[in-house]
Amino acid sequence: MISNPELKDKPLGVQQKYLVVTCNYEARKLGVKKLMNVRDAKEKCPQLVLVNGEDLTRYREMSYKVTELLEEFSPVVERLGFDENFVDLTEMVGKRLQQLQSDELSVVTVSGHVYNNQSINLLDVLHIRLLVGSQIAAEMREAMYNQLGLTGCAGVASNKLLAKLVSGVFKPNQQTVLLPESCQHLIHSLNHIKEIPGIGYKTAKCLEALGINSVRDLQTFS
Repeated sequence: MISNPELKDKPLGVQQKYLVVTCNYEARKLGVKKLMNVRDAKEKCPQLVLVNGEDLTRYREMSYKVTELLEEFSPVVERLGFDENFVDLTEMVGKRLQQLQSDELSVVTVSGHVYNNQSINLLDVLHIRLLVGSQIAAEMREAMYNQLGLTGCAGVASNKLLAKLVSGVFKPNQQTVLLPESCQHLIHSLNHIKEIPGIGYKTAKCLEALGINSVRDLQTFS
């Protein structure tokens, strides 16, 4: 959409051979899903605009530009596919906290949403660190939009798995903080074990054979 801004508000999909490999939110609202057959997608959404995505060069170039931008904030960036990055903000959060006076800690605010609307305890150091992390995440997303014209979601949590899971709670172009007291709630909210990153089809089938379909099942399995 950067090269074709006139498509910004239209249902749009990326086609590879006979599949819609991904699509924007406008298309998803109208029933189009990732990896849907092109014919089925067109039946669901006749006005769907398809662009050929078999040449990945431009996507790959933009993906690396995003990673390079994030590395300006933190040297610890881990790429996950074309459109996701993990960023370790530990050191940056520590430096920001050192710059704050003790009386300023009481007015630190969150950027974005707090998962499950959990109350923030400004006397809890981990809560404070996550709030500062949310402010940095907002700055990164703003820079990504201003410099590259891209929007994106973010999840802020105490580890990569939780950050990835919570990043999808509010979409599109929003961000969510997960406080430690809500971790169990987030994990238990997953409908199926396959929603956990890293658990693929074969592993899920093995777990299902043992009667394990959810994280709660896994936690109580013996």
